[in-house]
Amino acid sequence: MTLQIIEDITRLRICVGYLGEKDQYGWWQSSFFTQGSDAFLAPLFSRTKLLAQCNGVTQAAALIHDERIGVGHVYHLFRLPEDLEQGIHQSLHESELINSILGVIPTKLQALDYLAKQSIEMNDFGIGPTRIGDIDALRNINSWHVASSLYHHALLSGQAIFPYFTDFS
Repeated sequence: MTLQIIEDITRLRICVGYLGEKDQYGWWQSSFFTQGSDAFLAPLFSRTKLLAQCNGVTQAAALIHDERIGVGHVYHLFRLPEDLEQGIHQSLHESELINSILGVIPTKLQALDYLAKQSIEMNDFGIGPTRIGDIDALRNINSWHVASSLYHHALLSGQAIFPYFTDFS
């Protein structure tokens, strides 16, 4: 697993997490990326505010994804194998990545644009839980481009799509 893939997954997690919040598309009822949350989080997490926001939105989004996809033998953007979760956590201490992420989510349109740039051309999107591949696909950047495409389409169309991976073939 390369550092680049972990950083790409981290950016995607925060971007989709931000877009799914109640002030954007309302897929989950969190507000970790609003102005009000800055006032609350900044004094408590002055050096790790983005990490705190990521952890909060991850929990909110994971609940919705788990509800729709289920748990056990499946992974999704907001619940990954432990090594990937640890990589995401560690990467959110890197100032270059933090600045890169902050450039992705200042507005809803910029976040959607980021998703579009990470997407690949697809014709069939489906609705609801959508299997991308097995556990090996988690470590393939092309799988995450598919996930970006699915989330981008879902947000723009208003049809909920929940990409996931399984730990069996």
